[in-house]
Amino acid sequence: MEEQTVKQEVNYIKIITIIIAAVIILALSIFVAYIYSQSKQGGIVLPGGITYLGASPTPIVATLTPGPTTPPLKFTADSTVPYKDHYGITFPYSFSYPETLPIVIFPSDPYDSVAISWGNIPPQVNILINIEKIKDRDESFLNKSKKDFVEAWWKYFSGLKGVAAVTPFTNVKGMKGYKAQYINSVNQTPNIDVFFEVPQRPDIMIHLANGILDQSIFDRIVDSVSWNVPTPTPT
Repeated sequence: MEEQTVKQEVNYIKIITIIIAAVIILALSIFVAYIYSQSKQGGIVLPGGITYLGASPTPIVATLTPGPTTPPLKFTADSTVPYKDHYGITFPYSFSYPETLPIVIFPSDPYDSVAISWGNIPPQVNILINIEKIKDRDESFLNKSKKDFVEAWWKYFSGLKGVAAVTPFTNVKGMKGYKAQYINSVNQTPNIDVFFEVPQRPDIMIHLANGILDQSIFDRIVDSVSWNVPTPTPT
């Protein structure tokens, strides 16, 4: 009788163990299925509930709402803030910018781009200045006026649908440029792009874009753009 009782207890333990194992396997299966479904919906699920969706196709600044924990939509600086010079790495251009404006460069970038790293906006979508290689856009524009190229520049970007105006001007450094207003997909012209002709280089132009800078700061940067400035010798 005692032996039969022991056997029954052993059987109960085996049954309970099997049930627990089955519950664990079922729970793991449900969890894996949930993770997979989340990754299919929104990208790669990262720790902390953050979902990485890749580079944003449009400037994030357009979606920011000022609040106690977010910066203002426009970067500004007091008039007493000193300006410092930046010199191109590959091309001999230069410009001045407020020393409080955080800028970044991209190693081995063939377009010698300079971006702004500010306001939780990825620098990759916040380019301040770069070199436009006309041949990379359309080789036929090498034999046309630079104004023609600027007027057609919007065609190379899916978020733009036309050009509203292109205005020639000359900055204080004597650089001939064009201020362009392009029409976006919602029929707005929120920003002004600036293009400069480059002396003795009909194959390229200097391009500046303003997405987050206070207009007075952007205008001062535009006026400071120059070409063939010698790179300072490190001391």
